[in-house]
Amino acid sequence: MPPEEISSTGSPISIRDVAATAGVSIATVSRVINDSPAVAQTTAAKVREVIARLGYVPNPMAKVFSSRESHIIGLALPRFHGEFMTWLLHGADEEATKLGYHLMMTTIAKSEDGSARSHIVGSLLIDALLVVITEQDDPLAEDVLASGVPTVVLDTDMSRQGLDSVILDNERGTREAVDHLLRWVEPSSLYFVGGPPQNFDTQQRAKGFVTALEARGWKVTPEQIEMGDYSIEWGKEWAIRMSRRGKLSGAVLAANDKIACGIMHAAGDLKVAVPDQLRVIGFNDSQISRLVRPRLSTVALPMAEMGALAVRTLVRRIEHPNAEVHCTKLPTKLLIRESSTAVHF
Repeated sequence: MPPEEISSTGSPISIRDVAATAGVSIATVSRVINDSPAVAQTTAAKVREVIARLGYVPNPMAKVFSSRESHIIGLALPRFHGEFMTWLLHGADEEATKLGYHLMMTTIAKSEDGSARSHIVGSLLIDALLVVITEQDDPLAEDVLASGVPTVVLDTDMSRQGLDSVILDNERGTREAVDHLLRWVEPSSLYFVGGPPQNFDTQQRAKGFVTALEARGWKVTPEQIEMGDYSIEWGKEWAIRMSRRGKLSGAVLAANDKIACGIMHAAGDLKVAVPDQLRVIGFNDSQISRLVRPRLSTVALPMAEMGALAVRTLVRRIEHPNAEVHCTKLPTKLLIRESSTAVHF
C-alpha cells in the first residue's frame, strides 16, 4: 500500500499501515517500537523511516502488554476541578512528558459510606502512582502500600507510613501572614478560620497560627480558631456570627481564598470596612483573590512546582526502589495586597 493511499483515507495511521508500507509483519513493527534486539538493524532502520514519514504515533497502551514497563504514571485526585488541581496537573504533566512518561488521571471516587475507592491501581496499566491525599488517616495510604506500586503522596506527609511525600510549608506561610497582621492588631484580635478539621493543610496552618502567636507570648483562645470547610459560604457564616458577637474587627487569616472572600463579602454587607476595620489574608493566590475589591492578600502556593517535583520523586523511586523514603516541603510566599494593608506601607 503506497503512502499516498494511506494518507488519502483520512483515518489515523495505524500499525497495520506502517507494516504494509515497510513490507514487514505487524509483529516486526511492534518489536521495533519496543526496541527489541531481535530485529535486524537494516530492517529496524527501514521501519523507523516509515514511521517518521507517515507520522505514526504508537499507542502507549499497546506497549503495556509487550513490556513490564508502560511508561505511564497514574495520578489519582480527589476531584478534577479547582485552580489548586489545575496547576498541579499542569506541572506534573509537563515534567512527565519531559522524562518520557505519560500521565493517566482519575478521581478517587467515594463509596456510599463515604470511604475512598480502594481499587485505583491498575498494575497492568501504570508503572507508578501519584496520589493526592488530604487526610493523614486516609485508608487509601494502606491500599497503595499493599499494592507494591511505587507511589508518591501529594499534599499530606505520609513518609512515616513508608510513602514518599511532597507537601507545602504551611507553617512558614502562616507565620509570615501572622507576623504581617500583628503589625496592626493585637494578638487577641487575630483569628484563624480553617477548612475541614481533618484536612492536613488546615491542621498545619492552624498549628502554625498557634505557634506564631505563642512566639509573641500569647496563648490562643478557642474562639480564635474555628474550623468549617473550604467555601465562600463558610466564610460568610463565620463573619456573620462574629458580627453578632460584636467581634468582627481586627484581623483574620483564612485557610483558603474562598473562605477569605466569603468573610470580605459578609463584612461589606455588614458595613465593616476592609482593611480599615478588618484585615484579611487568604491562602492559594487563586484567581478570585485578584478579582475581589479590595484585592486579597494571600499566601501563594507553588502548585505547578509541586506536581513537577512529585513526578521527579516518583521516577527516582522507580529507578531506585530501595532508596530511603523522604518528605519534601515546598516554600510558600506571602503576597501583600489591599485587604490587609495599603500596597505601599
